[in-house]
Amino acid sequence: MLRTARECYVYAVISKQLTMLTINKLLSLAAAMFFTLSISAQASVRCYNKGNKMVDKEDYQKAINLFTKAIRFDRFFSEAYYNRGLAKSKLKDYPGAIADYTRAIELEPMHAAAYNNRGADKKELNDLEGAEKDYTKAIEIDTAYTKAYFNRGIVRFLTGEYSSSMTDFTKALRSAPDMKDAWFNRGVSKLKTGDHAGAIFDFSKAIELDPGMAKAYVNRGVAMIMSKKKEDGLKDLAKAKELGYNVTLIEIGQE
Repeated sequence: MLRTARECYVYAVISKQLTMLTINKLLSLAAAMFFTLSISAQASVRCYNKGNKMVDKEDYQKAINLFTKAIRFDRFFSEAYYNRGLAKSKLKDYPGAIADYTRAIELEPMHAAAYNNRGADKKELNDLEGAEKDYTKAIEIDTAYTKAYFNRGIVRFLTGEYSSSMTDFTKALRSAPDMKDAWFNRGVSKLKTGDHAGAIFDFSKAIELDPGMAKAYVNRGVAMIMSKKKEDGLKDLAKAKELGYNVTLIEIGQE
């Protein structure tokens, strides 16, 4: 049945009013949702900040509880997952930490630190292949990531990739020339490949940075003895003994 002009006018007015009511309701609903989300976000940040304070106090279990609350308020809070992973790692809950780092990476795929720390915890679980892959990914994201080069160098040393480990320690030293452990570990890698002169140089640099590094004296002493500098080597072993690190020639195969 055809509508009259009057009916069409009334219908249009009613439709417009209904549309306005719908829009107003939707706007009110959106405002309410935004308000609720805003409150949740604020609560999440408060819990997160409190968790960080507990980390500073080394109360890692309380920190974990607070980061968990932060996540309940905001399940997309990548840093809450990341920091909870850090706290779990401190308590040696490596599988739990790995799960949190993985979730942080899912939410923030370019999170280089999450890859690096997940690699460190995989290493603790003897997953050296997985650790190396994570360190490599961290380096791909941040090519100047000193700690990731250092960590990958350690894993490569443990898997017998001595040349690659030396390369990684060298890259770490380019940005952190005062990293005594990088000098020491590169020296050990050189010692493994028979580069005794290079090893002695690196151990000497480590000792220069930390005169109390007993293990550096021991390894330099070994390198000295292998280089036919027995007297100098024995002096280093004696120095190591003074520092509380005892080693004999029988232990190093040079009786």
